[in-house]
Amino acid sequence: QGLQVGRAPCMDTIACARAAVVEREALSEVRQEVHDEITSGGLRFSERQKELTLWQQRDFVPTLAGIVGGCAAIAVFRRVGFMSKMNRFAVLAPAMPFYILPHQAVFYTRETRYLVEMMREEKSSKFARHLRSIFEDVAEQDSAVLDELEAGAEIQD
Repeated sequence: QGLQVGRAPCMDTIACARAAVVEREALSEVRQEVHDEITSGGLRFSERQKELTLWQQRDFVPTLAGIVGGCAAIAVFRRVGFMSKMNRFAVLAPAMPFYILPHQAVFYTRETRYLVEMMREEKSSKFARHLRSIFEDVAEQDSAVLDELEAGAEIQD
């Protein structure tokens, strides 16, 4: 069930959303390293990391958040008569931000949770240690992600 593979979910949603913004440079470095490993076949991934990656690649929640936001905006625009004299499809243009913003917010929040979980198995996975060292090199001293990784329990395969 998603990021609960082997343990309870990591950081709460608000903390993940905040980390996605505040620690974006360090997460970007980790994201690039994970992408490079996926591109080269994922041979360095542990079994748990493979499961997490499959989950991340199939995650449809950001798309659903965007669809709900966009459809709700269209419904509200129609209800209040916004652009009622124009072509019916014209309402899609002002509704686009109501799709894009929820989609992006949910996507980056969930991706942050994924990347934190990819770094979690530092004692049993060389690749997790590698990801964490990349993150530590770029992250600030008061990193909430590093605090989470320090406080989190080691995952047993």
